[in-house]
Amino acid sequence: MSDDETVLTFTATVAALAFWGIWLTAAADTSLLVRPGRRLGAIVVTLAASLAVVFVALLTRADPEVRSGAGYILLFLAVAADTLALVTLVAPTLGLPIIDGFVRGRNAATGWAVVGLWLGTGLVNAGANIGRGDTIYTTLGPLALALGALLVLVAILSALTRSFRAVRLDRDVPAGMRLAGLFIAWGLFLGRGAAGDWESVGRTLEDFGRSAAAAAYLLVGGAIVEAALRPTVRHPERSWRWGIGPAVGYSIPAVVWALT
Repeated sequence: MSDDETVLTFTATVAALAFWGIWLTAAADTSLLVRPGRRLGAIVVTLAASLAVVFVALLTRADPEVRSGAGYILLFLAVAADTLALVTLVAPTLGLPIIDGFVRGRNAATGWAVVGLWLGTGLVNAGANIGRGDTIYTTLGPLALALGALLVLVAILSALTRSFRAVRLDRDVPAGMRLAGLFIAWGLFLGRGAAGDWESVGRTLEDFGRSAAAAAYLLVGGAIVEAALRPTVRHPERSWRWGIGPAVGYSIPAVVWALT
């Protein structure tokens, strides 16, 4: 590794350890009366699973120099942890308060949505690490592009659904399941767009544009589904099937796209 890469690895690792140490401590610092144990466990497992997706991609599909270098693997895992930190910081402003909503508020719908958001972020990182490149910036550039697109899609959907009202206020678990499926599908689309051997900026933008367009179509579909299935006076509660069904429906085309 070059001196710049070593400095970046150190900085990214320290930032990730500092953020998650403080954040997880804050999440655990709550009254035992709300019985946070299982929810804290779910958070830790989801976080570990999101990083595990990236780790597997690094070991199996990354540039050979990355696969054989422990320093590079540490670097890109730390960057993945930092992107998860960024998403976690932004989530409450979009209507998905993780600590107050899920851990302390016992809102299972928010929990489902956060699982999807974190896994989607992990898939974006995994995709960006797939393929060969001349420098680490041929990974970090597409990653920044894909992560930015993911946050924009989430922000637009939040605006269309009044800050995920069905999840945040109505505590509608099927709505949380649908969001989880949608976020994971976006992660697959955008991760696929960021994947591949580096050729040029133009080719990268062209490939990513196709995946981003497909994800945007899914945004339209997701907004329509949420408008149709949101809790109403006539239908204040819906079966979990109305959550799992659309979530699977979102994921199938995303999986097919990622595998092509």
